[in-house]
Amino acid sequence: MRVRFWDAEFEAGDRYFDTDLRASNDILHDVPALRARLEQDGYLLIRDLRDRDAVLSARRQILEKLSSKGMLGPGSDLMDGIVNPAYTAPVTTGTRDNEEFRLLSAVQDLRQMPQVMEFFDRLLGGPARPFDFHWVRVAAPGAESAIHSDIVFMGRGTQQVYTCWAPLGDVSLDMGPIVLCVGTHKAAALQKYWTADVDRDLVQGWLSKDPVEIVDRFGGRWATTDFRAGDAVIFNMHILHGSLANTSTRYRISADARYQLASEPFDERWTGEAPIGHYNFWKPGINLESVAASRAKWGL
Repeated sequence: MRVRFWDAEFEAGDRYFDTDLRASNDILHDVPALRARLEQDGYLLIRDLRDRDAVLSARRQILEKLSSKGMLGPGSDLMDGIVNPAYTAPVTTGTRDNEEFRLLSAVQDLRQMPQVMEFFDRLLGGPARPFDFHWVRVAAPGAESAIHSDIVFMGRGTQQVYTCWAPLGDVSLDMGPIVLCVGTHKAAALQKYWTADVDRDLVQGWLSKDPVEIVDRFGGRWATTDFRAGDAVIFNMHILHGSLANTSTRYRISADARYQLASEPFDERWTGEAPIGHYNFWKPGINLESVAASRAKWGL
């Protein structure tokens, strides 16, 4: 099937895009092999990292909130997450408007599930700790994420932070799953971009909305797959990624958690009982530098 990623359309197997994001369950208990693959590819896809029933419990709590606001299709099954076409609200993949979902008990439980913490303890070689902030995204039809690296949003502590992206429900290609540009975590040309800080520098943070340009300039290849509730993609702070366009009739619901060694410095924006988050980047009325101006400054 063809997928849309901003103004580009791709067919799996072409020069720029494929659905071959490979699972690493075959080496799940081989820590050196996991680390080597993470270093080489920039990501690990782990099928069934979390208990599926626990993930679906979190999904149910979120969908109950959406239903109470009239956001689900009348007469549709709650767990299908079908959009009510009569509900008018902006599509989003952001988190600023999703605080009520982040604080739901079943969503909070996902961050520190025993099997997840055990996995990161092994991967990182010591006691791991998640950020206290949990990013929840509810993406309606039409939503898609711009291309970016996470380091510019959360790079003030250790550089050895790993994002764990998880679908809260089964996510097919037409629902707009995460898509990674595999190999770009090693792109030397991006070094200046990776030193940016959205709150300090007042920049947009994203790099492009042109996935073809990214491959042509920085190499790599876009890759994703179909996901099931319980799956997780773990990736480093530098790999370029975004999300495909949601061209379905359903909400794509996902959550991002971040993990690091507990012994290493933390980014102060994402810790504590009430993390301050992006105190400038999210500030109403703030004047952020244009992406064109930022790219010129970064030599991109």
